[in-house]
Amino acid sequence: MPTAAPVTTQSGGGAVTGMPPDLSSMTPVEAADRLFNRVMTAVAAGDSTEAQQFMPMAIAAYDRARPLNTDGLFHLSMLQRTAMQLEAALVTAREILEANSDHLLGLSAAAKAAVELGRSDIAAVYYEHVLDVYESQIEQDIPEYVDHAPITDNLRSEAEAFLSGR
Repeated sequence: MPTAAPVTTQSGGGAVTGMPPDLSSMTPVEAADRLFNRVMTAVAAGDSTEAQQFMPMAIAAYDRARPLNTDGLFHLSMLQRTAMQLEAALVTAREILEANSDHLLGLSAAAKAAVELGRSDIAAVYYEHVLDVYESQIEQDIPEYVDHAPITDNLRSEAEAFLSGR
């Protein structure tokens, strides 16, 4: 009987090589986060087969882990958008904004989903709000802003570029 090949996954602080983790030994959120990382790593590496294989599991894991905090909702919205479940991605992003209407990642997720849905007027509202609150939000000690720094660091420029191109 063949054994599972070692895998390299990224989790919280760097690469880990070894056997896949036993998701059943984790909390629902930990399992969902692991699956999110696996899918997004596969997407970034251009491995559509692995991304498609684990995408439904990752989305289902976040649904099972509800209620989610804003970071979990952001992850779910990203997964939904990547899976082309654009209406669901927008609904999930709006859940973040119900809790905090100024949340940068919620605004980013909502704007991107709206763009992909072809609703540029709605996207413009979200991007304008990004510009209104960016400085005050980025100064706050919000862990998911640090965890998703590539997104938050470029969000103002993204919003400005979108709005200037209208």
